[in-house]
This record gives sequence, C-alpha cells and structure tokens, in this order.
Amino acid sequence: MNLTDDLRIAWRALRAQPTFFATAVLTLMLGIGAVTAIFTVYDAVLLKPLPFNDPERIVRVMRSQPPVAYSPVSAPTLRDWIERSGPAFSAIGAYVPQTLNLTGDGDAERLSGYRITPGYWDVFGQPIALGRAFGTTEDTANERVVVIGDTLWRDRFGASPDVVGRDVDLNGERWRVIGVAKPGFRYPADAQLWLPAFLPADQAERGSNSYAPVARLADGVSLDQARKVMDGITSWQAETFPESSAGLVAQVMPLRELIGSRLRTPLAVLLAAAGLVLLIACANLASLMLARGQARAQELALRSALGAGRGRLLRQVLAESLLIAAAGAAAALLVAPPAVRALLALAPGVVPAYHAPSVDLRVVAVTALIALSTLLLFGLAPAWRSAAADPIGALAGATRSQTGTRRQTRARAALVAAEIALATTLLAGAGLLIDSLRRLDAVDTGIADAAQILGAGLSLPVPSMQPGEDFAAWYPKAKAAVSSRLTAIDERLRALPGVQSVALTNVLPVSGEIGWNGGFEIAGRELPENRLVQFRFVSTDYFETFGIALRAGRVFDAADGTRAAFPIEAIVNQTFVDRYLGGGDALGVSVSTFDGSEKTIVGVVADVRQGGPDEAADAEIYFPISTIPVGDLTVAIKGSGDVLALAPALRGALREVAPEAPLFALRTMDEVTRETTRLRRFNMSLMSTFAGLAVLLASIGLYGVIAYTVGQRRREIGVRQSLGATPLDIHRLTLGAGLRMIVPGLVLGLLGALALGRVLSAQLYGIGAADPAVLGATLALLAVVGLAACAVPSLRAARVSPMEALRDE
Repeated sequence: MNLTDDLRIAWRALRAQPTFFATAVLTLMLGIGAVTAIFTVYDAVLLKPLPFNDPERIVRVMRSQPPVAYSPVSAPTLRDWIERSGPAFSAIGAYVPQTLNLTGDGDAERLSGYRITPGYWDVFGQPIALGRAFGTTEDTANERVVVIGDTLWRDRFGASPDVVGRDVDLNGERWRVIGVAKPGFRYPADAQLWLPAFLPADQAERGSNSYAPVARLADGVSLDQARKVMDGITSWQAETFPESSAGLVAQVMPLRELIGSRLRTPLAVLLAAAGLVLLIACANLASLMLARGQARAQELALRSALGAGRGRLLRQVLAESLLIAAAGAAAALLVAPPAVRALLALAPGVVPAYHAPSVDLRVVAVTALIALSTLLLFGLAPAWRSAAADPIGALAGATRSQTGTRRQTRARAALVAAEIALATTLLAGAGLLIDSLRRLDAVDTGIADAAQILGAGLSLPVPSMQPGEDFAAWYPKAKAAVSSRLTAIDERLRALPGVQSVALTNVLPVSGEIGWNGGFEIAGRELPENRLVQFRFVSTDYFETFGIALRAGRVFDAADGTRAAFPIEAIVNQTFVDRYLGGGDALGVSVSTFDGSEKTIVGVVADVRQGGPDEAADAEIYFPISTIPVGDLTVAIKGSGDVLALAPALRGALREVAPEAPLFALRTMDEVTRETTRLRRFNMSLMSTFAGLAVLLASIGLYGVIAYTVGQRRREIGVRQSLGATPLDIHRLTLGAGLRMIVPGLVLGLLGALALGRVLSAQLYGIGAADPAVLGATLALLAVVGLAACAVPSLRAARVSPMEALRDE
C-alpha cells in the first residue's frame, strides 16, 4: 500500500472519533498559531530585506559621545565626515525632521517632512519615479523645491503626473514639486516629503546636533574598513575641536540592524514564549496519542496477527499524526492574520515595519516546517510504541483492567509534568512583567494632575530663509512672526470656559519626544568635557499648568524673552544643579549655550522624567518660548472635571486663530505617560496571553490524564469501595496521582522561571528577576488550577458504584 492508501485509512479512523480529532487539531492550532503570529511580525520587522537598492550596503553613521549614544551630529561635523571619509562611502547624506502644513486644495494637512542633504538620494540609489531629485544647487541657494512620497502623491494629488512642476503651499509658502519618490520608498519610515537641507558652515554650530547621517559603503569596502576611516576622522576632530568633540566616536551600523532594533530582544523573547506554548501543545497531543494508542491496542494487535508488519502499523499511525499536523497548521494559518492584526492593535505604532506583517509564502513555509517538527515531537514516539505493542498480550485482554503498561503511564505523567513546568515558567514571566508595569504606573513623573491636562500638537508655519538671506537677518523676522501667533493662541485659550491655565512648549513633557540638546559653558567653573543638556522652550504658565514644583527663584514672566534677540533668562532643573553646580545656589549663575550669549539662571524647578516613568531625569535648561521661531509645538490646557469635554472648544479656538495649522495628537497627559510604556505593555499583554494559553493547555492535559486514569481504574476503584474504601480514600487516590505530576512540574517550572527572569531583567522595573512574591503567587495559582483540574475526575471516581463497576468489567 502507498501513502495515499495510508492517508485514506487514517482519515477514516479519525472521522470515526471526531472529538479526538477536533481536540487534537484545536490544540495544535493554538500552539502553531502562536508561533506563526509572532514570527510573521518578527520576519517583517527584522528579517526581510529593506525595500531599497542594494540595502545591505546602507549604513547609519551616528555620533556616540558620552553620556549620549547614537545621536545626530552638527552641520560642521557632518561636513567633516563628508569631506574626509574619502573612499569609504560612495555617498553620504543626512536628514533633519521638519513638520509641515500642506494647505490649498482641501483641508490643511500636517505632513511629516525631512530636510535632506544632496548625498541622501545617492545613498538610496536615486529612488525617483517621476521628475528628479534635487542636488547641490538647491542646497547652497536654498531654493524651495520638494520631492513628495508616492502615498502623498496618490492620496492628495490623485496620482497625477502633472504634479511635477506644480507649486504647493507648505507652511504658508510656495514650494515647487520637482519629483515623486518610487512606490514603497520611505526613509525614515514616516517620511511623506523631502526638502533640501541648509548646511551652515559656521564652526560655532558644532554644539548644535540635529543631522542624522546615512551612507552607502563603497564597492569593496567592508564595514570594519569604514569604521576605521571614521575612527581616524573623529580622532582628528577631538584634537582640533576639543570643546565640542572630545570623546567623539562615529558608530557605523548597518541600517537593517538599526530598524526595529529596540524590538529585537522583546520579539525574540515572545517568539521563544510562543515556542514554549507550542511545546506544551505537543506534549498535550503526545499524551492524547498515547492514550489513543492504548485504547487501540487490541485493534492494532489484531492487524498484526493478520499479517501487518510493524512498519505497516507505524506508517498507519504516523499517517494519522500527519493529518492532524496538517490540519493544525492549516487552522493556524487561518487564525494567524486576525491574530497578527490583534497583536498590532495591542500597541499601535510599536511595531515599525517597511513590510506590513502578513502571512506570505515565507510564513507559510515556516509554518509547514513547524508542523513537520510537531509531527516528530508528538507523533513519532506514540506511533512507535503503538506499533511495537505485544499482539498476544493485547489479544488476550491483558490491558483491560490496568492503566496501561507502567512505561506508558510514566511517559504520560512525565509529559503532563513537563506541561506544568513550561506553564509555570511562562506564568512567572508574565507575573514579573505585570508587577513591573504596576510599579511603573505608580512612579511620580514630576507632572501633577496628569488626568486634568489636555495636550495637542500644533504646527505653525515658520517663514523660510529667502535665497541669499543670512541667518542674522532671518532670525528676528521669523521670531517676531511666530511670537505674535503664540501670544494670540495663548490669549484665546485662556478665555475658554473651564480652562484654568495654558502652556505652550516645543516638546510635550513625559512624552519621550526628542527636542534640542547641546553643550554649554559656565564662566569660572570646570565642567565635564562631554557635558550635554536638554533645551526646552516654554510659556510663562508652563510650570503651573503641569504642576512642576518651583525649588528656588521664579518662573518666567511676560517680559522674559523680550529684552534681547536671544534668550537672556533661563530656568534649570534640579538635576542640572546637582550635576554641574554641585547642588549649590544656582540663582544668578550665567550659562552660555547654543547661541553663544550669556543667560542668567532665574529659577530652579523639580525634575521631570521626560522620557517616561522608566527613565531618569536628565539635566535641562528652560528658555522662554517667545525667544525662538518654533513651529512644531504643543499646546496644553488644564481644566477641572472631564478635561476631554474641552476638546471641541480647544479645536474651535485654534481654528479661529490658526486656521492653517492642523491640530493633531489630542490626548490627556495620562495617555501620554501610558504611551511611553506601550512597548512594555505590548510585551506584557503577549506574555500574559501565552501564559494563559499555557495554563489552559496544561490543565486540559492534566484533566485528560486523570480522567483517563479514573476510567481505566474503574474496576479497581469498585473493588476498593466494596472492601470499605470511603469517598475520601478515593479522593486521596486520584488527587495523589495528580500531585505526583503537579509537584515535579512546579519544581522544574520554578527553575525555568528563574532562568526566564534573568532573560527579562532588562524589561523589568523596580522588581527583581526572582521576586519571591511573584514566584510564590505563580506556584500557588498553578497548584490551585492543577488541583481543580483533578477535582472533576476525582468527584466522578468517588461516585462510582461498586456493583456497576464490577458488572461492567
């Protein structure tokens, strides 16, 4: 007989036992489906090649300068890298984010744009579908030309080829579209359009780091060779410009490694967790197959007696396992797409991918490989044992009154104990993540009454530098234009009923958003070489609105920021005082920052965990927001009661005073804080889901073994009862059998939990990897679940009638 005949007979046998078949397929579907869903995301984020020309040769070149790692660079530093990198790179460019408002036809639309240097397009192989890219002319003359992305071209301009050469309104100014990027090209991932970058040559700008370099390795140049070239350049910079470049190192990293890098470890841990769920499913199924083999012992013995060889019987049993594995894999592929969508919905924006996670041929192939592996895991040993059964003993009914051979019984018990151990490991890991997140939610971020503060992003148009216009002429004009708009917005929002205070800032606190940073000087003080502070620009009521405590001095008033072209007043946080002023009196100290002018410290405020509750506060200097022409800003209002009820009034007021500036990202500060921990919540949610599946499968496996044991020992139980055994004795018998599987499983699971805790340690906050409370609760919960799984078969055994049991046998 061939394989087709074996599969036909196997299908007939499985159809005769639909409950067994459905249970087996459902079990495998849960296990394989979990792995398939996580692998689909892992593959899209970390494995698939980037959709660029020759992507393996594209690298990011980043500034690493303690205490900052992987940071942008200044314009002069970038110029040095471009001019001195020589043959290491065939192209090197950089980008700076810039939000823009597109107005004109239709509603105003906020777009994610990037200022880019000329070499940017060569790095990516000139990915232009229509028109052309801009070159050095636009860079030096600051011409207003723009390349738009394919999605924007289709959504906003109807995919019209006539868009090339058309003028569009960006931030209230006319820009000419000269090109459209190829479909699928977007770098960075949120880019919708690209504009020429202006690279000032002023060496004083070495402390202002905003350019993110990206490069293409030259043909024949390895990653190590490029790193050596960059090491030589940064050594020269450190010697030539010690004030700004001491300790400077250029980190050359493949772009593929960086994209999604923060998800590499979490996704690997979750993939391993899904693998443990699959192992539990396989152990569960192997236990079912062993039980089925015992039940079919006489059938297989009869076939053996009629001439079927061991190989023939083995093929038949394996054919059944093959059908189960195939059906389980097919079911897993059906549930994988909705599972992936649900997974991504757990934390929107957490999973960046240049390829949308989808069940494609790669995923199908991996799923098929997983199904084949599960076939070997759950099917081979039971099939071999069934085919090797003693036909004479089976036909003589030797197994009728026994639980099965001792070896089979031990094998099934060992499988259940393994399931309990794996479930214990996953449940402990989920418990650690849950408790860690609970502790994070209780952290004081430095913001008071976060639920009563409503924040939203706003993009105001900032006048661009005209061709031939220098910075000194442009700055006061741009500053005046923006400052008048800020004043109008502030006054209009204060007039809204129910608004207690209003704040304007360039970066929303506790959001994790990156603002400006740079070096500074304090006259008469020796400071660390690699000092770096965060610059924040805020309105007069900023500290009151967010409830940030004033430690010394005063906050800004309306006159601050109006006395000079650049800010001359500053407020610092407590970390700045402790780190750079030795914790002493800061009031009256002069600080020189990004523009070279002296600022007098007029106040000290409490620290704020700007990166979220899991990140310590950094040194910060605050300046009046009226002193710079900031376009991308956040407005925040503090109210009482349901602050979200103020949202329509906020939108209406802003539409009155800034109709060309779309409002976006409207949310309470509570929501902002939660967003900073969304990756942790994503990990916790998935780990908890896998732990729940593991506990469910393990409890089902334990229930199945105990129920099967009770059924097989029905005559023995009847005899015991006829000899005087009480229901309590029967409970001891059945529960004792369960405990002999539960206890070893918990012990082994505890060891696994300790190992998993070490793996998860980087994702924990305020809790040890071997937290006694979490481990104790895990063991107690699984012990209760295990005993509950044994309870129903135990109660059934205690109600067995001795006469009926003996009569049935």
